[in-house]
Amino acid sequence: RIRYFIGGLGLCSITLFAFYISTVYNKAIATSNTEIIVNSVIVLFVMEMDEWIFSALEASNKKWTEHAADSESSSDSAAEKGAEIDEMQEEIAVQKEQIADQQAELEMLRSQQEELMLRLDQLARQNDEITMLLAAVQKMQESLAASPAPTASESIPQCAANEIVTPTLTDTAESDETILVRTHMQEGEVQ
Repeated sequence: RIRYFIGGLGLCSITLFAFYISTVYNKAIATSNTEIIVNSVIVLFVMEMDEWIFSALEASNKKWTEHAADSESSSDSAAEKGAEIDEMQEEIAVQKEQIADQQAELEMLRSQQEELMLRLDQLARQNDEITMLLAAVQKMQESLAASPAPTASESIPQCAANEIVTPTLTDTAESDETILVRTHMQEGEVQ
């Protein structure tokens, strides 16, 4: 730390000395305002030449200027790194919030998926039942088509769509398929 303090003090003293010399030089030589401006431009040009000489030395041999470049970049880079770290920490906090929101949304989507799977299973069972009913109806239609037409003496019970038919002793000759179809129809009306 002492070396940095002494180095900084040296740089400040060189700058103040250059300012003092340029002021004394301008007062001694300049006789008008235009000469003061010309002399100031010359001093600035000399200072710019100093930077060019440093760049030329850096290009010709890196080792000669490596320590000076490191000390400048280390102080600048420390401040830049601190700012970068702060920005990264803010970015991490924002990303953590986004991750939490996405996890909550993912859980909601999973519950919706489970609900849809249950509904899909119910629909598949209902489809199976409808397929069985259609097969039973087709068999009944085939058996009715194969049997002779009923005569006037035979009575076929008729019922309305929402009326429940209960089997009687005369209906015992009905096939199991007919009873199954009626049972499923009654369950469908109840549901």
